[in-house]
Amino acid sequence: IKVGDIYEVEIKSLTQRGDGFARIKGVATFVKNVTPGWKGNVRVTRVGPSYVVAEPVSSESSSEGEQ
Repeated sequence: IKVGDIYEVEIKSLTQRGDGFARIKGVATFVKNVTPGWKGNVRVTRVGPSYVVAEPVSSESSSEGEQ
């Protein structure tokens, strides 16, 4: 798993901080701006020692609106 990789996930629950929680290849994955039950593709934005941070990928265009 590395930054920029895209995976399909299903959000199982929310963390205390309000991030969506899923697993990619068994690794804890935190996804911003999603709700429990959300399914879709996410792009890895950060890789920690035992976790991954990702963001939802737009199904229309993954390059629009990025900074």
